[in-house]
Amino acid sequence: MPVFQTAAELYTCFGGLLEQMESQTEAENGLKSLDLTIRFTFTEPAASMSLILNHGEQSIFYGECEQNPDLKLAMTGDVAHRFWMGEINVMEAITKRQIVFDGSLSKMLNLAPLIKAAIKVYPRYFQEYRTQCLAES
Repeated sequence: MPVFQTAAELYTCFGGLLEQMESQTEAENGLKSLDLTIRFTFTEPAASMSLILNHGEQSIFYGECEQNPDLKLAMTGDVAHRFWMGEINVMEAITKRQIVFDGSLSKMLNLAPLIKAAIKVYPRYFQEYRTQCLAES
């Protein structure tokens, strides 16, 4: 059974994680220097979201976004979950086409501080998310 049954679940979990990253010290300094747009396209469930980073300010758009992305990442919801859990070797996943990447590799490498910080936070964040979901159902 997939980790996320609906786009709304995926948006709540991953969107909440990305929002939380603004207040993480490790990510905060790296975010100040970034000016780029990342589009995440998911399958299983079908969803898309865009993260716009503009020198310390970030915006998240769910669904279609008119902003032209600098980076595009496509994957299933389960692959995204495993990525943020730190369970996936990114280069291997790209090679196996579990993650389809389009854009500048140098821009992707600039995201390293944000990605490292998110991978540290996500396991606890996901557990809290799941607990909240169970309490609401």
